[in-house]
Amino acid sequence: MKIILLNILFISAIFAQSGLIVVGGLNQSKQTIEEDVDDLDIDYMNGYNLYVERSFGVARFGVGLNQRGVKLNQEVSDMGITISAAGEQTLNYLTLHAVYPYAIQEKITVFGGIQLGNGINGEAKIKQSISGSGLFDGTSVDSEEWDAEDMELEYGLFLGVDYMINEKIGVRASYFKGLSDIFEGATTKNNTISVSLLFNI
Repeated sequence: MKIILLNILFISAIFAQSGLIVVGGLNQSKQTIEEDVDDLDIDYMNGYNLYVERSFGVARFGVGLNQRGVKLNQEVSDMGITISAAGEQTLNYLTLHAVYPYAIQEKITVFGGIQLGNGINGEAKIKQSISGSGLFDGTSVDSEEWDAEDMELEYGLFLGVDYMINEKIGVRASYFKGLSDIFEGATTKNNTISVSLLFNI
């Protein structure tokens, strides 16, 4: 993590001091799963975003970190035996984006473009419980970790709106719609809603 933060600071220096925007905030992410899975509840997972931006011509480019993920819950009952599973998946990305901003008012700017995500690492935790079987009743917890080689290059639409409180500080609401699968052979895509603070340097 320290190496990644140092890389962001280095890139910030390359972008130069003037016109730099620093953005940081919270992500609410979930995933769309194209395969039909019975009785599966898909819920939002909290994460973070941190990145820097700079305008070049009519476009704005940014680089940073995004944490996405999902919460999954499933319960199946048959012949008096109930099996329930609760999982949390966290995925960390180094992201690049390019957007076109359009000012609709003095303080309000909307933007749209693309975002690419290179996976850094990830983790899944699954808690499984069995009841009603007698001998096999109980709870188990499993975890699995991934590194960058396990994760596919992510790409998708990046849309949002900035509201400037004053010349230096503003608020951003944005949405990322993943168009690529997060793992090879998995028909699963990330979607993220973000609320962030932005600072003009």
